[in-house]
Amino acid sequence: MGRPNQYYTVVEPKLEDIKALRKQGLSLEKIAQKLDLKLGHLTYYRKSFPDLDEVLNTPRDEVKQTERSAYFNRQKNYNSLRSFIRTQSTPEEREEYFHLILEKADKTEIEIYEMMIAAINNHKKINS
Repeated sequence: MGRPNQYYTVVEPKLEDIKALRKQGLSLEKIAQKLDLKLGHLTYYRKSFPDLDEVLNTPRDEVKQTERSAYFNRQKNYNSLRSFIRTQSTPEEREEYFHLILEKADKTEIEIYEMMIAAINNHKKINS
């Protein structure tokens, strides 16, 4: 007996997830990577299985609406967090946020932050 087709074991159970990824604007290459498939296999399955083709052909208007919603939610969350940090956060919370930022920062970003801190300290010394 031959090996079962990966479509039935890897792709078909995740059709709704694939549709969501496509709505988020992910390319076929990125979707294939997330499924741990080669792009050629995904393309072949798309041609061979109409349900996959339908999922991957998310209407462009639907994609644009999802992108707009994601952008709006990101901006809303960013502004809310920014306001909270400025007006309500405790020193401990600010330290935790700063620590999270530094964890994600690369060397160049850290250098920029160091220069920002030095500039703020110099400004405070001048105004004291």
